[in-house]
Amino acid sequence: MKKLSIITTFIAILFCCMGTTMAQNDNSNPGITKFVGQYFPKANVLMVNTEWDEYEVTLSDGTQIEFTRSPEWKRIDCEHSTIYTNVPAELIPEPIANYVKTNFADQSIKKIEKKRRGWDIELNSELEIKFNKNFVVTKIDD
Repeated sequence: MKKLSIITTFIAILFCCMGTTMAQNDNSNPGITKFVGQYFPKANVLMVNTEWDEYEVTLSDGTQIEFTRSPEWKRIDCEHSTIYTNVPAELIPEPIANYVKTNFADQSIKKIEKKRRGWDIELNSELEIKFNKNFVVTKIDD
């Protein structure tokens, strides 16, 4: 009987947690909704996890986006997307886009992240490139 009570309690807690996640989807930040509609119009916000200083958003196609509280995007990951296999060109800073076009013409950017000291990108070949704030390449990892 005690085991049944523990299992029932666990299931109740699980459903409560799921309900909280679903409620977050309904109360998505209007800025996030606008951003997704503008740059990822074929996908919908599937889930929003709220951290104290950011939003972690998963779209219906598998794209993952991190936003600051403002909300301004911090990271875009299209690696598991079924629709958007590349980061939308409008979101890539021109110096980074030019560098990739010049040096890796047959590649595209599937991940991009803004960092305090620069930018990180990952190409569809799994090549990772780091740029400083002035868009100078500081590291290339394959």
